[in-house]
Amino acid sequence: MKKTSLSDIARQLGVSKTLVSLVLNGKAKEHRISDEMSNKVKKLAKELNYKPNQIAKGLRTGRTNTIGLIIADIANPFFGKLGREIEKEAAAHGYRIVFCSSDENPDNSQKQIEMLQQGQVDGFIIAPPAGSENQILSLKRNKIPFVLIDRNFPDIDTNYIVVDNIQAAFEATDHLVKQGYSKIACVTLNVHLNNMNQRVLGYKQALIENNIPVDEELIKMMPFTHEKDDIAEAVKQLEPGNKSKVEAIFFATSKLGIMGLETLHSLGLHIPGDIAVVSFDDPDAYKISQPPVSAIAQPLQEIGRESVKVLLDMIHDRNAETKKIVLKAKFIPRKSSGF
Repeated sequence: MKKTSLSDIARQLGVSKTLVSLVLNGKAKEHRISDEMSNKVKKLAKELNYKPNQIAKGLRTGRTNTIGLIIADIANPFFGKLGREIEKEAAAHGYRIVFCSSDENPDNSQKQIEMLQQGQVDGFIIAPPAGSENQILSLKRNKIPFVLIDRNFPDIDTNYIVVDNIQAAFEATDHLVKQGYSKIACVTLNVHLNNMNQRVLGYKQALIENNIPVDEELIKMMPFTHEKDDIAEAVKQLEPGNKSKVEAIFFATSKLGIMGLETLHSLGLHIPGDIAVVSFDDPDAYKISQPPVSAIAQPLQEIGRESVKVLLDMIHDRNAETKKIVLKAKFIPRKSSGF
């Protein structure tokens, strides 16, 4: 089926292609085109299902109304849900999203940035992997609009939208202490990322403030490329169910949490009777799990809204003020922690 063009609309109305273009680009009033004619053009364009040529439009305006979104791990439910929120918010402003997943690999991230730049995206929303500092510095140096989400690099002055990871992890761990648990383990990722470091710090602070010694043997560091067997081995080392070893586990991501729960169930352990569980992030699976899992819910809609807003501000003004936004996450106690 032939795609409707500006010429098709112009021919049917008996007007010039230029007039049609001016109307559809919102320039009718400044060129003194009557409201009656403008309405006729818009009505016919809608009837003929006219879609503008985005490449041609980009060449004229210098913009493609496209945003490159580079998330860290497509397998993590958190990033899937966050990606949908960003896509919805961008669409509300007339922008499209091109998705990429770096798999927490800086080489992948570099290739994706280069590929998206060739596609002439107007800007980037990035969850940067560890080791990608030079990529971020290059974007900043070249004044390419971008905003970081979920994590940032403290030594680089950039736009970012993150949550207060320390406070959130503190609240989750403190909740376990208030529920009567004192031997609390932490399963996290062994990556040099600010958000992961802060979650471990919040866990430790909660123990210290409750006069519970921090036992480094109860902190299990998983490589990013962790598989189910890696998590299973780490959880088994904690000897869950043996009250003299560990009574509760704080999982620093939902991906770790889901794999950890599978291991606990496979060991025939009852939650929270044998072992209590809390987790960072709140995928839908936690709400319908048996028992439901206590979790830290990040404000996904707010992160999506703020990241798009900050990026569009920078797209329209390359000298816009740098925004460093820290949002509050919400701890939701459920039955997995004995609540």
